[in-house]
This record gives sequence, C-alpha cells and structure tokens, in this order.
Amino acid sequence: MPRKNIFIDIMKTVINFLVKEKVFSFLIVLFILTSVLTPSFLTADNISNLLTQIGLYGIVTLGMTFAIIGGEFDLGVGSMISLSGVLVVLLQPHFGLLPAIVLTLISGSLLGLLSGLLVAKAKINSFIVTFGAMVTLKGLALTVAKGVPVPSKSQILNNIGNMNLFGISVIFFVFIILLLICHFILSNTRFGRNIYAIGGNVVVAQTSGIPVAFYKGALFVITMLMASISGIFFAARINSGHPTIGDDAPLTVIAAVVIGGTSLVGGKGNIIRTLLGISVMMLLPNSFDNLVIQPYFQRIIKGAIIVTVVAFDSYNKKKTEAKSQLQG
Repeated sequence: MPRKNIFIDIMKTVINFLVKEKVFSFLIVLFILTSVLTPSFLTADNISNLLTQIGLYGIVTLGMTFAIIGGEFDLGVGSMISLSGVLVVLLQPHFGLLPAIVLTLISGSLLGLLSGLLVAKAKINSFIVTFGAMVTLKGLALTVAKGVPVPSKSQILNNIGNMNLFGISVIFFVFIILLLICHFILSNTRFGRNIYAIGGNVVVAQTSGIPVAFYKGALFVITMLMASISGIFFAARINSGHPTIGDDAPLTVIAAVVIGGTSLVGGKGNIIRTLLGISVMMLLPNSFDNLVIQPYFQRIIKGAIIVTVVAFDSYNKKKTEAKSQLQG
C-alpha cells in the first residue's frame, strides 16, 4: 500500500476519534489555546499545580462515579472533605499521624454508612439525605474548628502534601493508583457488575437476587471514604484543616463525572472517562486564571462550556444508540 494512502487512513482514524470523543477534543483544544495565548501556562510549576488539583478533586470523583453509576449521588462529599481535614489535624497531636489518618477514614466511612442506611433501609431520597449530611457535616466542621482554619502541628503531614515524584505531586499518583483500582473493581468484579445492574434497573436487580440494600449502602461508604482521603490530602497540602475548603466540591465533582460520560440516571459510565471529566473541570479555572479572566466572568463561561460539552456528548451518544437500533 502506498505511503500516502497509509497516511490518509491514519488521519481519517484520528479525525473520526476526535469527532466521536468530543470531551477529549475539547480538552486538547483548550490546552493548546491556553498554551498559545499565555506563556505562563506551560511552566513546570503551573502544570504541577494543575495535576495536583486534578488529584485532589479526582479522588472524590472516583467515589461519585460509583454512586452515580449505581443510580445515586452524594452532596455531602464537600463537607466531608472539610471535616476530614479538620479531624486529621486535631487528632494528630493526641494520637499520632497514622492513627489520626485511620480514625479520620473510619469516621468518613461510618458517616457514609449512616447515609447509606437512611437511603437503603429507610427509603429516604438520596438528595434529601445527602443534602442534610452536607449541612450537618459543614456545621460540625465549623464547630470543631471554631470557624477558622486549624494549623497543622505535624511536619510529616506537611511533607506529604509537598512530596513530589519527577516534579509531580504524589497526590496525583495516588489518584491514578486509586483510579486503576476502581476501574478494575467496576470492570472485572461481581461487585462492579452488580452496581451497574442496580443503576440500570433496580427492580430487575432485586428480582435477580442482588442484595440492593447492601450495595446502596456501600455506594455511600465509598463516596465518603474517597472524600475523607481527599480531605486529608487537602490538609497536607495547605498544612491546616480548613472547615470550608470543600464547599465547591459537590457540583464540581458531579459535573466532572457527567462530563466524563456517566449517565445521571445510572447504569452507564466508565471510571477512566471520569479522568477526562475532572481534567476539563480543573483545566478550565487554571486556563482562566492564566488568561487573567475575572472570577465572575469565569463562572459564566465555565457554566456555558459545561452545558455545551455535555449537550454535544449527549447528542452524540443518542445518535450512536439510534444507529445501533436501526442496524439491530
């Protein structure tokens, strides 16, 4: 085959991929445009900071992906981030760093279990339960911290937050490891398959013998556990427990998961694609800051872009499904 024809075939394959994967294409275009328009974007410090933000929020998106695939979502993750950061800082002087981390993770898991029981056993809507959790946990974080950031007395915790590998924060590598573990669970285990089944049709899942209540409860344990891990890393990064640092996390995380292709109605999603979603959500403010766009304009542009990206991706999926049905 002539070399020219091979090149044309490769170009067609690349173009078809970029047309199909609109979120990925948008991410590449935004990255290139920002790189061209501002010289400060491609600096080592900025890229390292961007990857750190992806890691910090990305850990929470992993738990949220489980929840949304299972037909639920958790508004309490932001408050859990804040509370976990405060807890680990306050517990460390009394118990040591490792026990403080373990106690914080157990606390987050138990609070997630409580939300899960209210949803699975008491049959209360997850919006009501997790909205209540969001308000309650935020109040608890503010009360325990007395309304102000609590300075960390642990140099080790601060070192963890500043630890780099090849110039990239260790937080990002932890996120990637957790992402691969979560991907394996969802793709290759019965636990993962049952979550998809429950999110797709909870009645069919129940009649098939799947213990729906157990899995519903597990979803909230996972989301709060991931939020607790993120909260500990936030505290390590800023060397203090901040009682309001997670306030913007719930909507950011949910938007990232949906942009990544996970269906809000449940039953469909891919945790690897969640990486694309959180990359978009973190790249947007980073690009805006480098382009010196005012914060209030950032919100308008960010909202419009999110809606546009999700709309195009949704349209593309419906078009693909329609073609599949016609061919079937």
